[in-house]
Amino acid sequence: MLRGLVATPALLLMGMHKATAKTSATTFALTPPVLAASLAAHTPADVARQLAADAEAQLTRGMNVRALVHTQGLLPHEGERDASLLAQKDWRQTLTQALAFRVSGVAAYGDKAAAYIEAWLPAYRSSANPVDETDLTRFLFGLDLVRDRLHPSAAALVQPFAEDLARAYLDPDRRVGDDSTLLNNWHSHRVKLATAGAYLSGKPALIAEARRAFVAHVASNVRDDGSTYDFAQRDAMHYVVYTLEPLLMAASMARAHGQDWYGAQEIAGRLPMALQWLGPYARGEREHEEFVRSSVKFDARRAAAKVKGYSGLWEPAEAADLYWIAAHLDVLFAPMVARFQARPTTRALFAG
Repeated sequence: MLRGLVATPALLLMGMHKATAKTSATTFALTPPVLAASLAAHTPADVARQLAADAEAQLTRGMNVRALVHTQGLLPHEGERDASLLAQKDWRQTLTQALAFRVSGVAAYGDKAAAYIEAWLPAYRSSANPVDETDLTRFLFGLDLVRDRLHPSAAALVQPFAEDLARAYLDPDRRVGDDSTLLNNWHSHRVKLATAGAYLSGKPALIAEARRAFVAHVASNVRDDGSTYDFAQRDAMHYVVYTLEPLLMAASMARAHGQDWYGAQEIAGRLPMALQWLGPYARGEREHEEFVRSSVKFDARRAAAKVKGYSGLWEPAEAADLYWIAAHLDVLFAPMVARFQARPTTRALFAG
């Protein structure tokens, strides 16, 4: 579906490639090595140019490694939020730099992605808070793309890091959050993180456990009419997107490994039902005033603090990445793609 090739700037290819160790590992979270090697041929030229520009703009950015990353429940500038946001940007930049390297061939971008990974792997252990750590999946998706560029000492940490991440989100004894979070978007993000860790770990038992968690959560979160538990709890399309997107990411990881979680018989088409339920709002046929009847007190605090998106009409563009990933899984949603401009990282990762 996607076509395009970006020219490689010869000048930038000079220099920054360091001595690396090839890895024989075949495990991956989302992108297998053979696909990583061919991303340039499957990425539209405009997306490749944007990825390279984004990576170049952040190439000299410093590391923000922290033992604890915490933003959940904090308003802007409260507690550790600001420092943690910088740390989370490290995770997202890992993916941006890695994708830019793959679509352009510029060694400096691959080196930067590897540097993030080599800084974080020995220093960080999962907190089991899925709101704080949701962007760790982007870190792991970036790792897929540059794993063969890691120094041996860092490469040796990948499997134990991934296994610990999966166990953090599958082990009830490590769970952060009360029992109500088993029903809402928190658990969608737990499932996504567990799935990424399980596949990257290569442990069949963890993969099977992640699948069970996925099926059980979809069955409980998506109601018979296609609405979600999150919509009933938060009265916000924002949280419909926020609960469905990680589930589609988990299903995409399964698909990359030859497994069909999206169409699993146990969930009887509930994910396409939920996407269709959201459709009239995403197409602009219906409007929704966000958070008016939310039962979560923190939503009112954010609205009072004028945090963007926590009052007023929902913006359909917020569903851009969701429907791009959906179209990757189900041709039924291909017409939605033309309505939105998904992020370059999403367009490159979920390219067919």
